Amino acid sequence: MKSELITPSHLARKAVVYIRQSTPHQVVSDQESLRLQYALRQRARELGWREAAIDVIDADLGLSGASTTHRNGFKEFVVSIGPLIAGCCQLSFWSHSAKW
Repeated sequence: MKSELITPSHLARKAVVYIRQSTPHQVVSDQESLRLQYALRQRARELGWREAAIDVIDADLGLSGASTTHRNGFKEFVVSIGPLIAGCCQLSFWSHSAKW
């Protein structure tokens, strides 16, 4: 399902999906949230991004957001969107909303 809001200039950039859950317990017990976060890669495909242009960063699963000290995935995410190369990004996934 394409969107008229996504232009060729968006699709020329990388799509970056940042996936994180705050505790190891959430990673194990909240599989639906994890599944929905990973599904954002497919959503980017549906919106028109090529598979090779989609980066999924999931290095911070089970790490608290209270500090960036040990969150290498977040650091990678910031570097990748810093120069505004990201066409689609996800900082936090707070709901199980079907609109995602």
